[in-house]
Amino acid sequence: MAKLDGRLIALQIEGVTLIGRTTSSLNFSADMLDATTADSNGYKEYESGENGGTASVGGLYDPDAAEGFSEALGYLMAGTKLNIKWGETATGGTYWDCDAIISSVSINGDKNTLMAYTIDLQLTGDWKEQVVSGS
Repeated sequence: MAKLDGRLIALQIEGVTLIGRTTSSLNFSADMLDATTADSNGYKEYESGENGGTASVGGLYDPDAAEGFSEALGYLMAGTKLNIKWGETATGGTYWDCDAIISSVSINGDKNTLMAYTIDLQLTGDWKEQVVSGS
């Protein structure tokens, strides 16, 4: 079974790769619709509803980054719908392409650590798995 080093995963917002990233995740979900009736023999029953998802990225704060904390905060305040790409960057690798809205941004700087940020995004609309093409 092939393994993929997490360092090879990147997140792009509006075509700009976030630098200083230390963590990232992409989560897909489906609403669960309660279909329980008196005929369910005492057991809950569900049907799959609408699909959705979230993304999250955390990293080291860099005030000079091309796309970083300050820009993310601006997108949050404006409610801007953004195109994101999450996945591999090497030719032949796969990534997910979707639109998202930033739902939260945070920054912290504990004693004796480097300042760090977290950006949480809510996917909106459809997502597509793509293959990285050669340049």
